[in-house]
Amino acid sequence: MKHKKKSNKKVIIGSLVAVSVLAMILIGILKPKEEKFEEETAKTQDITTYYSFSGNIEAKDSQIVVSTTMLPIKKLYVKEGDFVKKGDVLFVLDDSNNAASIDQAKAGVEIAKINYEKMGTTAKDQQLEQVTNAIESAKLGFKEAKTNLDRMKELFDTGGISAQSLEQAQKAYDGAKLQLESAQRNYAIAEKTVEQNILTAKEQLHQAEASLAAARKQVENLEVTAEINGEVSEIYVEEDKTLAAGTKIMDIVNYDDLEVKIKVDEFDLNAITEGKEVTVTINPLDKDVTGIVSKVSKQALNVNGVSFFTASIDLEKDKDLRVGLSAEVKAMNQNSNKATTISMKALQFDQSNQPFVYYRDANNKVVTKQVSVGINDGNIVEILDGIKSGEVVLIPFQMNRMPTPMNMGPKR
Repeated sequence: MKHKKKSNKKVIIGSLVAVSVLAMILIGILKPKEEKFEEETAKTQDITTYYSFSGNIEAKDSQIVVSTTMLPIKKLYVKEGDFVKKGDVLFVLDDSNNAASIDQAKAGVEIAKINYEKMGTTAKDQQLEQVTNAIESAKLGFKEAKTNLDRMKELFDTGGISAQSLEQAQKAYDGAKLQLESAQRNYAIAEKTVEQNILTAKEQLHQAEASLAAARKQVENLEVTAEINGEVSEIYVEEDKTLAAGTKIMDIVNYDDLEVKIKVDEFDLNAITEGKEVTVTINPLDKDVTGIVSKVSKQALNVNGVSFFTASIDLEKDKDLRVGLSAEVKAMNQNSNKATTISMKALQFDQSNQPFVYYRDANNKVVTKQVSVGINDGNIVEILDGIKSGEVVLIPFQMNRMPTPMNMGPKR
């Protein structure tokens, strides 16, 4: 009996211990965890926002030198990397075979002149003489046929001939009339043909004279000069090689006068005005240079329903700049000097999208305060009212678990 009572006592004690442990676990689970915060002090500093545009560095002045003749290059006076000034001789063409071309062009002019004169005189007279004789013969035949028909009608009226004879006279008249009309049409065609032949011969003469002028010009323009100041960036041909007209010979680029061209959305057009100073970040070099807006297009381009304008940004001289490098152009949008600022992560928004911050009151309790905000650059935000420089605000480590002003009750 005593043994049974002792066992019951142990069960009761064990049960009490289990209940106590369970209660402690539940209290630990249900007890609100203390939120952790990072402190941040509001600062006084300048804040600026920018419009940003992307583009690539280009040369404002460049010259692509191409062959305007079929003459080979006799002598190159420059090599890749040389700096040239406007008017410097780049190369000289070889005209040793050009004398034959000039003689051939002269002969072509003489032949064209003879042909043109012939078309206006001898050939014209010969072609028109044939159709003129034909029309005169047709007129004579028609006159005779008409006279005969009139006589036959008089004889038929007096009973002097039969109806068959009158019919034959009428057929002869109709045939003579058709022959005259045909001769007249042939004469008109011959006149047009002669006029066209004269025009063709005249055009051939002009072409021959132009060929002669071009051949002579080749001799006059044997020296080819630079049209701009710049560096010979690449040479594509060699000396004494035959060239076709239009062959690219060399490129000249003025690397001291560079620009960036950007596309500007129609709604951002006010940010880019001619003469405005901008900051240009050369991304591969991690370097900023100053730029000036030199030109803004007056007509928009439309791509897939979006209108944009092109703008040119002149760059200051810098030895590190290279044509083709990517660049970001930043034009100032808004600016606030000596503003009270906090980081964007310290700024919270309630369910009505009203801004507020967390801070500790005099009792060290976490409360909220509504604030008025100004501009922000994506990293810091201007506080217009609600916080002063030097005050401490709180940044929650787990912002998604923090209560909003509605359930925390903002301090008034």
